[in-house]
Amino acid sequence: MSLLSLPLELRELIIELALFTSQPPLAPSKCNRSDLNDIKYRAWRHRTYYEQSPVSCPSLLLVNRHLAVETQSILTRQPTQYILNIAIVNEVDLFPTWVSVPRLNTRISTLYADIQLHGHILSKPDARAQVGCGGHLGFQWSFYALLERFLQYGPLGDQGPDPSCPRDITIDTLILDFSSAETSLPAPPAEVDYRRWWRRQHFLDRGRRSEQTEDVLVQYRARPEWMAEYLAKEMTGLLNMGYYHAKYGMILYEQIGRIQILVEGQLVKAMDLGKSLKELHFHDAQETLGHLWPRELRVPAFKEWLRKTKKRRTDDWMIDI
Repeated sequence: MSLLSLPLELRELIIELALFTSQPPLAPSKCNRSDLNDIKYRAWRHRTYYEQSPVSCPSLLLVNRHLAVETQSILTRQPTQYILNIAIVNEVDLFPTWVSVPRLNTRISTLYADIQLHGHILSKPDARAQVGCGGHLGFQWSFYALLERFLQYGPLGDQGPDPSCPRDITIDTLILDFSSAETSLPAPPAEVDYRRWWRRQHFLDRGRRSEQTEDVLVQYRARPEWMAEYLAKEMTGLLNMGYYHAKYGMILYEQIGRIQILVEGQLVKAMDLGKSLKELHFHDAQETLGHLWPRELRVPAFKEWLRKTKKRRTDDWMIDI
């Protein structure tokens, strides 16, 4: 019995399983991976290792004309949902792997990021590299770089030294689900709490120079709830559109509907960007768009950006303003 001899209803169920069921990637490795520099990043320094193999179309589209037509029909009926696995190693390096990309589209219903933590808590040398001259203060900038590139080119691979025009991707719902995949290291004891972990992220636990203290934190695996809370606070800061954060928060409002942050599948933070946009009001040049000069341009520029962003969210892809 062949697939084509089955009843249509059963055949469609099989096609849907093939399209939307995926396997998580193997352990993260830098093999066949590299950074992508085909956009001008707003993010500060980042350590993200992308797959070099490009995302391909579903193989069912290539079997024969009959299955291709049925597969395309299912893809057209279903909202576009992507699954991205992000392995974070030692709270520094990001390894994104596209697990499910049923079709290429510029309007993504749901982007589900399965964020798995590997390795130990941030080491002192890596924490030191995050602060001071040339520092980037945290893994959140690698997340931001990964997100801003997706909003330009989606899951596509390297666009080369002369990239094409951005595809301008929009996401209705971005889901960030944190969990631990580390099995060889123990969880931190009770005395290692979020505050102590936060101080390590900012290299505030270095002690005096004369002290030769053992780096005890690297004996433990990272807690996913800490990284979820940290990233939620950082993203909230960007969405507040303050003096230093506005130029980073703009694309979030322009191209994302809502953000959900989960820990092992449980919702811990929900951000309705349409609601937040309604609450943005600035009347002082010292409050927003600090990257614009002269300062007299800031408030008028913010009001014009706000008008255009509300119109875009209303007319182009989301009815929430």
